[in-house]
Amino acid sequence: MIVLFEEPEAWSLMMLVSAVAIDNADLSDEARDQIRAWRSQRNESSPELKDLAEDINVALNSHIDSKFIRRVKSRGKRAENVRR
Repeated sequence: MIVLFEEPEAWSLMMLVSAVAIDNADLSDEARDQIRAWRSQRNESSPELKDLAEDINVALNSHIDSKFIRRVKSRGKRAENVRR
């Protein structure tokens, strides 16, 4: 399985996660300001957002691959056959 976030989807995910962190986490005012500054650098159609979308896709698909390969190996099949 491959998951591919496009830039608008990565932007939505970033906004949701950062908003939850700002609103609900026990953070200092300085930390909240740093999150807001980081978020403002990644506005729609910015090069930073493109990099963020790519990083999200790599991390998410690596995690999915590792879980899938682990499941296959635990059932006694060879992982090399699954990756092809």
